[in-house]
Amino acid sequence: MKKTLLIILALNISVFVLSSQNNNTFGEEETVEKEYFFAIKLMPNLNGSLIQCAILKKDAKNSEDVIFLTTTSWIRQLAGFESSKANPDRENLIKKYNIFEIPSNVESVGNSEIIYYTVKKTEAIINNLWRLKYSEYPYYKPDKENDKGWAKHSDVKITWLPSESQMQILSSFGIENLNDFIIEENAFKLLKDVRDRDWQNRYIQSAGVYFEEPENDSIQNN
Repeated sequence: MKKTLLIILALNISVFVLSSQNNNTFGEEETVEKEYFFAIKLMPNLNGSLIQCAILKKDAKNSEDVIFLTTTSWIRQLAGFESSKANPDRENLIKKYNIFEIPSNVESVGNSEIIYYTVKKTEAIINNLWRLKYSEYPYYKPDKENDKGWAKHSDVKITWLPSESQMQILSSFGIENLNDFIIEENAFKLLKDVRDRDWQNRYIQSAGVYFEEPENDSIQNN
């Protein structure tokens, strides 16, 4: 009888210990706070691109807190196609934030075509962001000679700055001056909004001018 009671007591203790362990952990799992964040800057880099792409630490204070990436690598990390400190779960943030949709005819081909389309589409959007800052393409390229940007500074000689009213629009994406990074959701929102024709016209017309956008170089259609 004593032996039976001891066995029952031991089983009850084991159940209590296991139950206590589960109660201490269930719903209380620690979530790892993300250390790095996706960011873009409307400034040229040393490689000739007019836009800088990076991941950076929250409240970055020095250059060690910023990792600059090529446009392609930044996009692949953003979409979860390659590992990233800014996307540890490898989510497709382009899809999550509805920056654009993948056409059904691309999806039907398979994963490789989806990846190719996603990268090229996002590259086209990023490569057209120069229009927000410049009134004309800043480098000499024969194929860009007639391209017009959307910026219009009050001084017509200044072709590399937006107007004050345009800067107010850009400030809604979390930047106070053009040297600031546009970070995470603000960057995703900009990549989405800049494709919208109504948004484009509002930005252009806020400077009191209207540039007819070439059909073959449209952010909306690329």
